[in-house]
This record gives sequence, C-alpha cells and structure tokens, in this order.
Amino acid sequence: MARPSKPRSTRARLPKDVVLLQLALLFQTGERLTYDRIVDEFDLQRRTAERYVRDLRDAGLPIVVVQRGRAVELTLHALRSRMDIEALDVSPAVAKSLTLLVVAAALLPANLGVREAVDRTVRAALRVRGMKLAGELRRLEDAVLVLENDAKDYTGREEIFEALFDAVLEGRLVDVVYTSPRTGAEHRRLFPASIGLYRGGLYVLGVDEHDDGAQARWWALERFDDVPVTVGAARLAASARLKALASARRRWGPARSREELIVTLRFSPAAAPFVRARPWHAEVDIDTDDDGGVRMSMRLAGETLMLESWLKSWGSEVQVLRPTWLAERIADDLERAAARHRAAAAQFEQLLRDED
Repeated sequence: MARPSKPRSTRARLPKDVVLLQLALLFQTGERLTYDRIVDEFDLQRRTAERYVRDLRDAGLPIVVVQRGRAVELTLHALRSRMDIEALDVSPAVAKSLTLLVVAAALLPANLGVREAVDRTVRAALRVRGMKLAGELRRLEDAVLVLENDAKDYTGREEIFEALFDAVLEGRLVDVVYTSPRTGAEHRRLFPASIGLYRGGLYVLGVDEHDDGAQARWWALERFDDVPVTVGAARLAASARLKALASARRRWGPARSREELIVTLRFSPAAAPFVRARPWHAEVDIDTDDDGGVRMSMRLAGETLMLESWLKSWGSEVQVLRPTWLAERIADDLERAAARHRAAAAQFEQLLRDED
C-alpha cells in the first residue's frame, strides 16, 4: 500500500538555504537525524528531505546512514568530522550567501592554506544553493571580496594555520610563541581543541597543558609568531575537549569565561527573519510574539563586550529586556553616540557656512 502523502501545511516554510544551514549545523553538533524528524521539523515532503540531504553530501558533508534495528539514522562520519569549528558570528547581510561556510570549512584537508580554504568553502556554499555556473562565479567573486574586506590579513601564515589545524585533528600538545598586547611575546604549551571564525578573524580554542578544559580560552591566530612545534606524544583527552567546547559555546564570540547570566532580548518583526535564520548562540530559546517579533533568551558564560557590540549593530531593531544593567549600559552608549553625531554634524555644517 502506498504511503499517504504529507498534508499541505498552511504555515510559511523556511527558504531552502536556511533549512540547509540549520540541518548542517545539527549534523555538525553531533545530532542523529531521521527523515521523519526532518520532515516534521522543517515542514517538508519526504522526497524534499532526501534531496536536501543529497545536497549536503554533494557540498562535502560526510553524512552516513546508521541502521538502528528497523530505524535509519543520519549522522556525520565519525572520523571525517572530528574537527569542531564554531560558527560564532556572521552578519545577517552575508549569512544567506555563505550558508555553509563554517560547516564546510570543518571538513577541509589540513594541507590547505587560509586563502584556499575560503575559496573552496564559498564554492561549496554556492553549490548547495544550486546556482548556475555564471551566477556561481559572480557570487564567488563577491563573497571573497566581502571576506577579504572584513577579514584580518593572514598572508604568510598558511603554515601556522595548517600546523594548528593538524594539532586540532590529532589532539597534539604544541609549543607556541604568542604575542599578547599586554604581556608581549611568550612561550605557551596548549592543546588546540578547535578553530573558530569570528567577524572575519580566526581563533584557536586552546586548553592549557594541565587544564581539564574548563578554563579553555580563544587565541587570535595572527598573534602566533611562528609555526607551532609538537611536544611529546601527549593527546588531548576527549573529556577535556568536550568540556572546552561546551564552555566555548556558552560564551559570545571569543570572549573570556565568566560567571553565567541570562540575557533576554526582543527583536522587531523586521529583524525577526534574520534572527530565525541561524542559531546565534548554543544555549538560546527563541519565541515568536503575536506581532511577528522575536524574543530570544540565552545563557551566557563569557564577557559581554562582544555581545554588546553585536546588539548595538541592530540599532532600534532590538531591545534588551534583562539584565537591567546591560540595557542601561547599552542605552547610555547609544545616547552618547547620538549626541556626538548631532554635535559633530552641526559643527561641520557651521564650518562649511563659515568657509562660504
């Protein structure tokens, strides 16, 4: 007997590229999915869900089928997906055209440099979207320009990137020379647990030699002064790596760890589609208001300066509901900025009149 088709839903469906991004991130975080779950969660037909999984495979995600009795589960290949890259922050303006940038980057061969990695991952993201060749080449040029304009310059640091990439995959302890703005150059021994992307910059999540992962911190890649040297045969324990990743996901960007707090935000209906398009934080709950706006609550365990910068970039499209001190601090900053803009514009206009 033929299986009955799924009844047509009356709710609006997410665009294909947004669904692909969310599926890829679910796979990358270790989720075991079934076609039934994909169909139910994303309001798809079974054939559409199967086609989307094929698209992800074509983009380079090593999705494999795991038989659990009569049930079939989809998951990432255990060995080919060992590296965990944090999708820390991509602006809404480029999020859709670079949907799988970070996820695809996690699967690149270790012998690729940064520039080659950007080129390949952008191609993978565009290929998922099913663009024709001419459009793909044009968008590729635009995407690389965006990345290069917004990113830090890693020219000549390909070997450092490759060595750190290898150390993440192999769990190796490395000796590095790191130049801090505060303390200058110093030798450190650490286990690189992951590589993160934040606002065009690459960061290494490092676990100190004698730490269990709880105090892991992000290190800016451009501040490594030389190629890391492998130290002995020590390996990063799986428990320490998982603890480091869990700690990093609770922060906002490459912020330092701190006491946990709950932040609740309210986004306008105009900003809501961008907010729903991707997961902004690992521990976040999102609800839709009656007027189409979005309320977001997150458990944050890091310094808030990077979060505050992100919030101010939304302008009047976001409101901080709690904590009160965060709302007041952002309001004070915006009021000072508004006063400076008005005063500077009036002063410059007067200067122009005087010159005339």
